[in-house]
Amino acid sequence: MTWTVVARKEFEDTIRSRWLIGLSLLFALLVGAAVYVTSLIFGSGGSTLSSTEVLRAFPIKDGIVTTLIPLVALVAAYNAVVGERESGSLKLLLALPHSRADVVAGKVAGRGAALAVAVVAGFLVPALVFVFSSTFAFEAVAYVQYVFLVALLAAAFVAVGVGVSAAVSSDRLAIAAAVGVYLVFVALLGALQGSLGLFATFVGWPEWMPLTVQQTTRVLRLVNPTGAFKIVTNRALGTGLFTGPDVRLQISGLVMLVAWVVIPPLAGLIRFEEMDL
Repeated sequence: MTWTVVARKEFEDTIRSRWLIGLSLLFALLVGAAVYVTSLIFGSGGSTLSSTEVLRAFPIKDGIVTTLIPLVALVAAYNAVVGERESGSLKLLLALPHSRADVVAGKVAGRGAALAVAVVAGFLVPALVFVFSSTFAFEAVAYVQYVFLVALLAAAFVAVGVGVSAAVSSDRLAIAAAVGVYLVFVALLGALQGSLGLFATFVGWPEWMPLTVQQTTRVLRLVNPTGAFKIVTNRALGTGLFTGPDVRLQISGLVMLVAWVVIPPLAGLIRFEEMDL
């Protein structure tokens, strides 16, 4: 048996869970409502809106997606390992021909795939609206790219949640860590970027800093999964992915998203290997 067996079980269990179905319906409802409201505001003059223009609107790109998707992913993953450890089922799982690495990799893959299905389902209804409504012009390539990147963002936060779950010893610690991760990546780092700009404008940027304020802000955006997501999607919903003068920045953002899928589970696995069950 390998990690794929664990991944299949995790996918089936997660995709059938009531909370995921409920959150997926909520996500689809919110995206659909945002599409409708955006069409009322910007399409009231009888002009045709492109699907890309709607996705670029604040309620979807910077509101629903980067606020709700990390929350759903962390809820799906925070007790993936520690929950089974506390219930005793992890001992039974490891009694089978599974290594601890198989368990961690399988849980990331299975729960990440389940979230990807939920993301696709959440954007399916708006896609149908874009296709069959005369109010919109459907730009399929940009739309598919955006949905893929949203799924990758979800996978990144699932990976962080599973890594935390593998590294901690109790469900309470996992919840606290998940809340901390959410606050740091969704709220604090974004606020810090804005504060740095205001500080440099009104106080001045220290000369001893090795990076300029623009470079520091860019680094903070790249190390933040939601920031890296925005860097890549801004171009995907603009002139197209990997185009324009900031191609290196786009590649860096995509690499950072992939890194968040890989590194946290590995870090959690190192700790998990040292822990007694």
